[in-house]
Amino acid sequence: MLDQEQGIAGRKEQVELKLQQRNQMREVQVEAARTARSTAGQESTEDLVVQFYRDMEPMVEEMENMLKQSSLLPVGEVNSHLDLIVVKLQKMQEFVTEAGMFLPPYDVKKSQNTMSSLNTQFQEMQEEVKPKKKFGFKKCKQKTAVAAPVTAPDISSLSVVDASPGYSSSNSCSLSNLTDQTVVLTREQVEARDVSLDHLTNCRVEIQGPPSTLHMSSMTNCTILSGPVSTSVFVDICTSSTLSISCQQMRTHRTTKTDIYLHTTAKAILEDCSEVRVAPYSWSYPGMEKDYVRAGLEREVNHWEQIGDFNWLALDKHSPNWSILPVDQRRLDWSQT
Repeated sequence: MLDQEQGIAGRKEQVELKLQQRNQMREVQVEAARTARSTAGQESTEDLVVQFYRDMEPMVEEMENMLKQSSLLPVGEVNSHLDLIVVKLQKMQEFVTEAGMFLPPYDVKKSQNTMSSLNTQFQEMQEEVKPKKKFGFKKCKQKTAVAAPVTAPDISSLSVVDASPGYSSSNSCSLSNLTDQTVVLTREQVEARDVSLDHLTNCRVEIQGPPSTLHMSSMTNCTILSGPVSTSVFVDICTSSTLSISCQQMRTHRTTKTDIYLHTTAKAILEDCSEVRVAPYSWSYPGMEKDYVRAGLEREVNHWEQIGDFNWLALDKHSPNWSILPVDQRRLDWSQT
């Protein structure tokens, strides 16, 4: 029995070491690609995207093989095998999240769909090898998802939908095609979920909780106030709006005339943007401090003014596409007017 446990621990260490070595190799390759592009006077994400898929494909293949092996293992090895899969999925999710800094929106969505598919396969496999335990867990989660809209019955357009559940119990919460609406999403509706906002016009949305990710697209004249996002925020086609965002990292595409009050623990990225102004994050709501703990964000670390513009290569001149929002123009009162 002791030899078996030592063997399991050894396998787990080998998986973690392999992932660590792969990530280190990728970091070296990414940095080399950046240096080469800088020397050539170019700043394209194409090379990084190609390298991302080169790294991602063998990870997916290895995970699929591990999932197939699950039903063939002796009963005594099932739990340890599941633990190894969870570790692997977590590392893969971190890899995909970090890649969101340079992946185009299409590739971000594609990679997230891949992770969603793997998470679904894991849950189905887990139900097969451990049906009783999984049934109880899933039933509990369904109750939580159904109860969420009850907290805001007046929001007819709110969709809180069970997405493909993964090892982190991922759900999604979405708002779309709204005009002249004010919506408050509660902690129960967004915590650890992927929140999506799209095609909103003249809307105010408050996210009073810690989402896993936040996606915004096709926003016009909106005010979006978000609690701490545990991973990434992606913005695409946002015009004449005000965003208050706290996250690990943010990438913004095709956005104009928009003010961003930002808290980010990593350098934010702009691409194909203009007239973007940034200021320190200043919105608050009851229970925010606990949400920072839940999200795992370091509130005291904020690189809000460190912006990388993929469309501006000059090192001796500031990008004309973004600026610091003057102090006397910053919003202090976030209450509705």
